Amino acid sequence: MQTVTIGRLTVEITYPAQPGSESGMPEVSYNASAFLPGTEATKIKTPTFLAPVGGDLYRALPIDAAHGPYPVIINIHGTASFRVANISMLTQWASRGFVVVSADYPGLDLHDMLASTIDCNLPTSGSQDVPTDVTTQITALTSPTGPLAFLAGHIDVNRLGITGHSQGACVTATLSTDPHVQVVVPMAGSVAVATSSTLKGITFIAGIDDKVITYNSALGSIGNVVCTQGNLQQSDTGAYTASPGPPAVKKRLVGITGGGHLSVTDLCTLNAAGVDAAHEAINDKVCGVGDAVIIGLAALDDCGTVDMDTGIHDTNYASTAAFEEVLMCADRTAAFANLTQNLPTVGDYQQAQ
Repeated sequence: MQTVTIGRLTVEITYPAQPGSESGMPEVSYNASAFLPGTEATKIKTPTFLAPVGGDLYRALPIDAAHGPYPVIINIHGTASFRVANISMLTQWASRGFVVVSADYPGLDLHDMLASTIDCNLPTSGSQDVPTDVTTQITALTSPTGPLAFLAGHIDVNRLGITGHSQGACVTATLSTDPHVQVVVPMAGSVAVATSSTLKGITFIAGIDDKVITYNSALGSIGNVVCTQGNLQQSDTGAYTASPGPPAVKKRLVGITGGGHLSVTDLCTLNAAGVDAAHEAINDKVCGVGDAVIIGLAALDDCGTVDMDTGIHDTNYASTAAFEEVLMCADRTAAFANLTQNLPTVGDYQQAQ
């Protein structure tokens, strides 16, 4: 993994490293409070450290130049989140031969969402324009130079997948029209994927007990307040149904039993005090968090009842198979045919025929 700057964006690049180069190197973890605005991180009494389930993430290793060129996945975080909120997925995809690009999106990330509240009243990093920010990344990856030079000759941006969580998923659904994009994986999103001549695959993944963007019904979907772009369907299943499908596009829906809004991320990680980062911020009176609580605690802390590692495992399995099928032309028929058998906590699996 390397942290780089692309335009106005701070970006994590996660990639397959040269085998053996990790020897003697420390594994990477991230302090969630580092993404708070101003000096608010100093209020945190017990920090929450995010690290991939299963480990094996290291910083600044040489890329595995013996293989590739690697397809690319662009990841878009949700409202009031940050670039490593689903660090387990970033690591999983890189371990399977993808280069993963995950940015902090100005106006959408945790820093700016809190900083812009009356309670904080702190400088932000810019206004929200995720589609333009994604285009900026694609352009930079097409001819990697400067901090991206280590990727030159090792990536194929014409084999591009886009994924995102919550509002990031809703934006993801609208970006399928970019000619580089071949597959999209919206996680907990309620916007139907836009039709495109280059699109080959769609996989929606969500928690069935999501209290922010509901799985089956528009009732109670408070997340639709922010997911206003594109063909809004107000639920995961509604977005799946309204998206393009066969014969041109392979289309699937994966619902995790007991999964909440955050079950497809690492944001349910508990710290040494046994609470997650959202509750720690509430307990330590971080500025701006109270505004989100007024909207509804579910917006910050909907982890559902499924075990966190299980939710991550289910998400890794389904998303990786979807990306490999399209971007690597791999036969993942068996992986999907056996999905509910291999993942007993998947309570709903649909594949358009």
